[in-house]
Amino acid sequence: MSAYRILRRFGSATSRPYVPNRPRSRAVTAGPAALTTAATLAAQPATAASQAAVVCPTGYLCLQPSASSARVVLVEQGDSRSFSGGLQVSQVSNQTGVAYCVSGTPYGYTLGARKTETRTHTVLSVKPAGVCAA
Repeated sequence: MSAYRILRRFGSATSRPYVPNRPRSRAVTAGPAALTTAATLAAQPATAASQAAVVCPTGYLCLQPSASSARVVLVEQGDSRSFSGGLQVSQVSNQTGVAYCVSGTPYGYTLGARKTETRTHTVLSVKPAGVCAA
């Protein structure tokens, strides 16, 4: 979206609110801060979105694969999942009401309810916590 459209749609601190039926011949007034923000947003690389935190829906354990083009793996609360050969992840987010055992290399761990673990590792399996293997 161009800086003009951003300003036209959202306005700035010095401009009047956007009104769809306003005649197009009126000039949009924008302060330097608004123009700088719009230029910064337009200049950010697409990779920034891939590095953002996983947005995990409530009731799911979410595994963000390390490959930026890969889709987030969702595991519904109470379910278990195994990954043949392992799944290389950069983040695991538990948005369930129960803790999960995460078995992987180089380590395994228990991920508490509503917790997120951000570190690159290989996950072999996930299961609701009861007794996690050491």
